[in-house]
Amino acid sequence: MENEKISEIKTNIINWYNFKQNSSILQIGVENKEITNYLNKKANKLTIAYFEQEEKDMLNKETKSNSVYINELEKDELYDYVCLIGTLNIYNKGEKAYKKLKELIKIAKEHCNSNGTILLVIDNKYAMKYWTSIYANKNILCNEKFALSKTMIEEILDIENLKTRKFYYALPDYKLTNVIFTDEYLPNIENISRNFICAEDEFMSFNQTEAYQEIIKENEKLFPFFANSYFIEINKDNKIESKVKFVSYTNIRKEKYRIQTVIYEDKVEKTYISKSSKQHIDTIKRNIDIMNKTGIKTLDSYNEYKIESKYVKEKSYDQILMQYVKNEEESKLFEEIKKYRDYLYEKLEPINNSKTVFEKYNIEITKEQKEKMHFIKNGLWDLIFQNTFYINNELYFYDQEWYEENIPVEFIVYRAITYFGELHRYISKEKLLEKLNLLEMKEIFEKLDNSIQLEIRDEEMWNLHTKMKTGQTLFDLYNNLKIEFEQYKKKYNEEENKKLQEEITSLENYNKKMKESTSWKITKPIRAIAKYLKK
Repeated sequence: MENEKISEIKTNIINWYNFKQNSSILQIGVENKEITNYLNKKANKLTIAYFEQEEKDMLNKETKSNSVYINELEKDELYDYVCLIGTLNIYNKGEKAYKKLKELIKIAKEHCNSNGTILLVIDNKYAMKYWTSIYANKNILCNEKFALSKTMIEEILDIENLKTRKFYYALPDYKLTNVIFTDEYLPNIENISRNFICAEDEFMSFNQTEAYQEIIKENEKLFPFFANSYFIEINKDNKIESKVKFVSYTNIRKEKYRIQTVIYEDKVEKTYISKSSKQHIDTIKRNIDIMNKTGIKTLDSYNEYKIESKYVKEKSYDQILMQYVKNEEESKLFEEIKKYRDYLYEKLEPINNSKTVFEKYNIEITKEQKEKMHFIKNGLWDLIFQNTFYINNELYFYDQEWYEENIPVEFIVYRAITYFGELHRYISKEKLLEKLNLLEMKEIFEKLDNSIQLEIRDEEMWNLHTKMKTGQTLFDLYNNLKIEFEQYKKKYNEEENKKLQEEITSLENYNKKMKESTSWKITKPIRAIAKYLKK
C-alpha cells in the first residue's frame, strides 16, 4: 500500500510545469514509470533514451513512445524538451557525478532545439537530508559520487554555454515533493514548517525543519545551498518559459482534500489533483461566497474549478504582529489580536443550537464551558494570521478551504495563536492564551483540533512523510557506534586480559623453574651479599 501511496506523488516534481502544446519530448533515463507516463500525456511525441534493458522493461505496455538505446539516438533529431529527471541517480556506477553530468548535459544540448528547454532534476551534494543521515558517514559530502552542489552544476552549464537557467528547490526531495521554492520565493520560518514536515522522534538529534529555520533566521539566501533537491529549467534561447515562483501540494491529506497551489508573478492558483478532490474546490468556492456575503474581505475568487487569488506583496498580518514583538510593544500586540477577535465577532453570524461541533466529534463539554463561547453558523476555522493581509487598514483573508457549522469564534482565535509558531519563540503559547481568556479552553480546543485534523489527514501519507528516513539519523549513528565501541572494547579487554594472564602465567612458570635450578641455588650467597651492600 505504501508503494501505491508513493506512486501517487512521484510526479509532483514535474506536474506543475507548463509544457508547450504539441511539443516533442526526449526523456533520457527512466528512474520511475510514473514520470514517463506523465510526460507521455503531455507530449505530442515522446522518445525515451535508456541505457539498460531494465529501464525499458519497467515501462507500462500502454506507453506509446519511441524507446531506443542512448547510442541509437538520431544525431539530427531535435526536441522541444530534453528531460534529465533523476538520470544521474540511475547511472552512478562509481564514477564521479561531475564527469557523468557533463556527459549527460552534452547529450541533452545536442538533442535540444535552438529554442528548446532542458529540465534537469538532481539531488544536492550539500542537502540537509545528508547532514542528518548515515550517508555523511560514507563521505557523500566529499567524494562527489552521488550528488553535486549548486556551484558545480552551474559550472557544468557554463562550460556548455547554457547561461539561461532557473533553479527550483524541492522538499523533502524530488522523489517525494511536497513544496517547491525559488529564488523569487524563498522560505521563511513559518512557511517552511507548514510545508515541510519532519517528525521530532525520527530526527532526535537533528531536525531538518528546525535546522532550515535556523539557517533562514541567519540569512534566507543560504537556503539554496542546503536544499535537498534541485529542479533546473535551462533554456538555449535565453528565455525562461515558467513564471512560477512557488508550488505546494497537500500530500498528507486524504485524496478528496488534496490540491495543488501555484504562485505566479501576479497571481495564485489552486486546483484539484484528482476527480475526488473536485468537491473540495466546491467547498472553497462556497467559503468565498460566505465571506463576500458577510462582508469579510477576501483576495480569492473562482473560475469554474480553479481558485484564483491576487498576489500581494505587502506584509502579511503575522509579519505585522511580529514587528510589535520585535519592537518590544507587547501591549500593542494584544490590542491588535483583540481587534482581530472582535472583527470575527462582528462579521460571523451567531447561532443558537444545542448540537455544536463538539457533539459532532463526540467531545465532552460542560454547559458552563459552552456558555463562555460564541458559536457561529459559518465556521471558517482557518482564519489564522498567516492567511491574512492588512491592506489600507483593513483585514483581507485568503486560502479559506475549511468549514464547520456551529463552531465557537474562540476556537478560531485559539488556532490563530497555536499555529503562529514564530511568535512562540518570544511569548509562550500559554501566556498568549491566558491574555485572551482562552487558557481554560486549551484542552478542549486541542481535542477538537485533533479530531478535525484526523478527518482531513491520510494517516498512511502522514506516516510516510513524518517517518520517512533518508538513512540513519546522527542519533542512530551515534548509538550504533557506541554499541559497536562497547562491544569492541569488551572483546579487546577480553583478548588483552587473556594475553596478560598468559604472560603472567609464563613468568610465574619461568620464576618457578629458575628457583628450582642449580645456578639459582649456587648464587644464593652472592645475592645475599649484594643485597647487604645495597643497604
